[in-house]
Amino acid sequence: MSQVQTLEDTQVLVKNRVAEAERNGYKIENIVQNWLKNANEIVAEAKKVIDVEGATWCLGRYCPSRWIRCQLSKRLEETTKKITDHIEKGKIDTISYRDAPDVTTTPFSRGYEALESRTSMLNEIKEILKDPKMYMIGVHGMGGVGKTTLVNELAWQVKKDGLFVAVAIANITNSPNVKKIQGQIADALWDRKLKKETESGRAIELRERIKKQEKVLIILDDIWSELDLTEVGIPFGDEHNGCKLVITSREREVLIKMDTQKDFNLTALLEEDSWNLFQKIAGNVNEVSIKPIAEEVAKCCAGLPLLITALGKGLRKKEVHAWRVALKQLKEFKHKELENNVYPALKLSYDFLDTEELKSLFLFIGSFGLNEMLTEDLFICCWGLGFYGGVDKLMEARDTHYTLINELRASSLLLEGKLDWVGMHDVVRDVAKSIASKSPPTDPTYPTYADQFGKCHYIRFQSSLTEVQADKSFSGMMKEVMTLILHKMSFTPFLPPSLNLLINLRSLNLRRCKLGDIRIVAELSNLEILSLAESSFADLPVEIKHLTRLRLLNLTDCYDLRVIPTNIISSLMCLEELYMGGCNNIEWEVEGSKSESNNANVRELQDLHNLTTLEISFIDTSVLPMDFQFPANLERYHILISDLGEWELSSIWYGRALGRTLKLKDYWRTSRSLFTTVEDLRFAKLKGIKDLLYNLDVGGFSQLKHLYIQDNDELLYLINTRRLMNHHSAFLNLETLVLKLLYKMEEICHGPMQTQSLAKLKVIKVTYCNGLKNLFLYSLTGNLSQLHDMEISHCRGMTEIIAMEKQEDWKELQQIVLPELHSVTLEGLPELQSFYCSVTVDQGNPSGQSNTLALFNQQVQFPNSETVKISIMNDWESIWPNQEPPNSFHHNLDIDIYDCKSMDFVIPTSAAKEFHQQHQFLEIRSCGIKNIVEKSDIICDMTHVYLEKITVAECPGMKTIIPSFVLFQCLDELIVSSCHGLVNIIRPSTTTSLPNLRILRISECDELEEIYGSNNESDDTPLGEIAFRKLEELTLEYLPRLTSFCQGSYGFRFPSLQKVHLKDCPMMETFCQGNLTTPSLTKVEYEGIQYVWHSSKLSEDHWYGDLNTTVRTVFTKKDQYNPDLEKLDIRNNKNLKSIWPNQVTPNSFPNLTQIVIYSCKSQYVFPNHVAKVLRQLQVLNISWSTIENIVEESDSTCDMTVVYLQVQYCFGMMTIVPSSVLFHSLDELHVFCGDGLKNIIMPSTIANLPNLRILSIKYCYWLEEIYGSDNESDAPLGEIAFMKLEELTLEYLPRLTSFCQGSYNFKFPSLQKVHLKDCPVMETFCHGNLTTTNHIEVRCLHGWRYEESEDQWDGDLNTTIRTIFTKKKSEQD
Repeated sequence: MSQVQTLEDTQVLVKNRVAEAERNGYKIENIVQNWLKNANEIVAEAKKVIDVEGATWCLGRYCPSRWIRCQLSKRLEETTKKITDHIEKGKIDTISYRDAPDVTTTPFSRGYEALESRTSMLNEIKEILKDPKMYMIGVHGMGGVGKTTLVNELAWQVKKDGLFVAVAIANITNSPNVKKIQGQIADALWDRKLKKETESGRAIELRERIKKQEKVLIILDDIWSELDLTEVGIPFGDEHNGCKLVITSREREVLIKMDTQKDFNLTALLEEDSWNLFQKIAGNVNEVSIKPIAEEVAKCCAGLPLLITALGKGLRKKEVHAWRVALKQLKEFKHKELENNVYPALKLSYDFLDTEELKSLFLFIGSFGLNEMLTEDLFICCWGLGFYGGVDKLMEARDTHYTLINELRASSLLLEGKLDWVGMHDVVRDVAKSIASKSPPTDPTYPTYADQFGKCHYIRFQSSLTEVQADKSFSGMMKEVMTLILHKMSFTPFLPPSLNLLINLRSLNLRRCKLGDIRIVAELSNLEILSLAESSFADLPVEIKHLTRLRLLNLTDCYDLRVIPTNIISSLMCLEELYMGGCNNIEWEVEGSKSESNNANVRELQDLHNLTTLEISFIDTSVLPMDFQFPANLERYHILISDLGEWELSSIWYGRALGRTLKLKDYWRTSRSLFTTVEDLRFAKLKGIKDLLYNLDVGGFSQLKHLYIQDNDELLYLINTRRLMNHHSAFLNLETLVLKLLYKMEEICHGPMQTQSLAKLKVIKVTYCNGLKNLFLYSLTGNLSQLHDMEISHCRGMTEIIAMEKQEDWKELQQIVLPELHSVTLEGLPELQSFYCSVTVDQGNPSGQSNTLALFNQQVQFPNSETVKISIMNDWESIWPNQEPPNSFHHNLDIDIYDCKSMDFVIPTSAAKEFHQQHQFLEIRSCGIKNIVEKSDIICDMTHVYLEKITVAECPGMKTIIPSFVLFQCLDELIVSSCHGLVNIIRPSTTTSLPNLRILRISECDELEEIYGSNNESDDTPLGEIAFRKLEELTLEYLPRLTSFCQGSYGFRFPSLQKVHLKDCPMMETFCQGNLTTPSLTKVEYEGIQYVWHSSKLSEDHWYGDLNTTVRTVFTKKDQYNPDLEKLDIRNNKNLKSIWPNQVTPNSFPNLTQIVIYSCKSQYVFPNHVAKVLRQLQVLNISWSTIENIVEESDSTCDMTVVYLQVQYCFGMMTIVPSSVLFHSLDELHVFCGDGLKNIIMPSTIANLPNLRILSIKYCYWLEEIYGSDNESDAPLGEIAFMKLEELTLEYLPRLTSFCQGSYNFKFPSLQKVHLKDCPVMETFCHGNLTTTNHIEVRCLHGWRYEESEDQWDGDLNTTIRTIFTKKKSEQD
């Protein structure tokens, strides 16, 4: 079926878009994830139909009966329609969104204490950042006063509040590294590396990326001297008014040189704040004997949070004598300057460290002069220096290493943060250096501190060192050097010869280096650790086998490594740890192969009797002999046997707390020896397995904590106790169970289970297991006392979650108690009748009970859960039965209901009164619901519902949200979007139905005319003034029919209202018709294209005395436009062509140079009459939009002045440059992920891109050619010349066959570079005559890091492309 291939191709396209969005830090929409899930299921179903049809042929003839043929034909027809429908659904406009930051943590847990002095400054900075004229703010104060903590909290808060779309923090230090600063900003904003190598090139790339962001905050922390922002690549001020900076420094003079507009002096804490903070950290200090001493100690900290934290933790839970000693030592220091208090306080924390080993490690870390370094790099240094000399094994040393690191973190001498990084505050680092120079520890293994290389025991080079300098440095080193770390350096064709002089070297770390011949390493006979992680080299030389003392070999992510000669691995008899994860191109020897091989055989691993840790991956299972077993004595391992598409190595855990992980696809026999110790086990497409425990013949997976099984057509049970010989308990330590795409699975547990089986299960997720009728039997529920999360989705046969095994159980039925269950997700379960039914496994429903979902009735209880989250995606009529027992809802609820088309209401009247907790959240999406609460039959009966937050989206049947008969006493936040049947939001009531509402946000409701209803003013008309006493924020967006908050003549009072945000409400002429009181409101924030013509900014604050006057004034000015407008940013508009003024003149928009289109829908961007007058337009950026054409189609030719054009994630466009539009000034054209594009440029009788210099086309799945040739009758006369084109990039274009499929002649007199990546069917460049320069640099890009190949030029461009195509094809064959 060709439709199956089309659906699979569409899957690939969607997955690529998802991957790109995730790399850019976006979250994926649920609809996309569901589409991909359903696509997998449909493809699998279709292939089964195809297989069945194929099986009906026998002896060369078609055998089945007419009835069978009819059924097959019907199934084929149904499947084909299902595929076609799903392909159509795959044309999704927006697949991702920027996720809001995690707002569940408390400030104190983030390292920030909300003290009054800090909070007031933080709020003032946030207010200034809202000022469009302010773009650079400074914070100065002494070291340790809390500048970094303050700006970290600022970053968290502005992201949470939505003040900025993206926030980046770069740590500058007293020796700024421009490349590192650029990388920190790029990583934070896009989670994507900069491609350029030079500082200037990276600055240009970074500047362009930042300018494409609407609202960006960049925090430059700890600046010591003036920093050139242009050199870094940070646009600010007039260059990009959406980019704002906050800069911290110890010295105000530095901020003055940086030309900050507003500076804040962060001083030491006041005595009261100091004491409050000290108490929180030190714990209970109110004992009579300790409190007066503690107060004195807190005063000695001089109000510096860094010292308060360090001393508080050091003295926590200490006896009174320790407090006295601490106070005495602090008072002995008599420094005049406040900052001098730093040394005695931190010295005291240092003295409190329990062991000399801890003290030595602390001073050693401080000696590096770095803010942070990899924990594993630190370990390599420590081992090489003999720091853990008393420990014989690497694993024991690493355990000690991590224990010491955690103890230093607990003492606040190291920063809390990522586990694989060690960070130290700059003040602490300075103190460490000072202590080391005055009183080094007595530990004899501690390294000396001298500047000369010759006396140094550890060396750490950065990428700035040249090869010649490195060679000279090695020559100048003494033989005593024991550790050497080199990062991001190039050593080709070989390593420096002088390296062999370092005869005492024990640790060599060459991370992310470009390497050639590395044989000289084998001469370092004392080497015990060799790390080549992420480095580029092809062969591991045979001489490496002479490193007989080698204990650790790290080849992680050495993608280019192909050859490991035979017997190298087995010769390294002392090897304890081997890391080869991501080395997927190694050419292992295949036993039984006819071709001779001198490559390593995996059996060599069995000769490593000291090996305790192994990370390795195999893509080709043919290299694993049938009788091969991994060494059973492995204590830690991460083994992947699969292609990367199934189980990716989720993270490189080298250097972290290692576990025991197996990820297996198809092939599992070689790993059986590890089944008794494995902790994390992942199976995919296992063959011959029906009963997991029985077939694998293991003792119940006693150590297993996480089990993932997917894509299996044979598995029936995980546990079948009726076939097990020994009735031992199974899965005693299992915490996570994930089952996916197990179509024939009948039961998780078949037969009676031992009491301890699954007793530690916390998370269970089951999806696409259509054979499952229930999740667990009632008899097993007693084992699930720790179950925390339950997610069941797309299991078509599931009728209940918990079922009884026998009819007799009904008579003995006890309550089902799941004491720790917090989250329940039920989605896509069409046969589900109830969470628990009184129906046996083998019989029907004799009790005749209702099939209503009884999730919270007396039979199922969650007694100790504070919060229960319910996510429902099923077309049920009701969630709860009509009669609920008292106190059914004693826990907090978070209810998410999706796609319930038959449901009229969510909460029955009888259940509403049980919502008595303070934290109840309700989200309703894509449902047929008409009311949230069932309307009571009793006249004048007011229903009280205690919901804290309500979110309603895409519910067309709702006419109002808050009816007059419901009182939402605790409602704090109400969010409504895309409910196109709504006439109003709140119905009038004789009582205040929303007394505590604080946030009200309404958007995209096409029929909404007012917020507060007034259709029947005689009914339930409120007496006197209507007060929203707690309302602080009101947001109204994309409401095309909204005329006012209320059309009636009611009076309104908003005593707390501080923020009003209006966006694209074109009919809103006034706020309300009656009296209006808003004492706290001083501005209205307008955003939207209809306001842009009279403003210089898309978003701007307005205020004309009061709210009504402000709305009326802006309404009257909305059709005017500002001739000084320079940049136009249009977002989330459904009809672009309607925004442009009907009348324009040649002098309209005289200064408009840049237009950004984001998330819009329209037939075209510019009407023809508007495009012709945009004479100053230079930059046009269109993204995430559904648009057919840039300019309205016309018989006349239109010439646009655009210099830079970027089109990305756009849908509906067949071409970018039609024949009717000329881009005479266009210099750069970038197209990314253009779904539907057939070509980029349509033929024209004149040159429509005469000045194009750079052309970049990426991720256009359907693109077949760049220059269109569909209508060869429209062919241009003579040669088609791209006179200025210098650079052409073509990436991931799976259907591109050539630059042009027609027989046109092309001329590229300036072309210098061609970059190609993943264009598998591009067989030639063009079919006509081709004229280019004598030499073009043609490079293919490889891998996720986009590494360039050597120049592929082969005489002419057509020949070069053919050679590349032929070579690729031969490699695949």
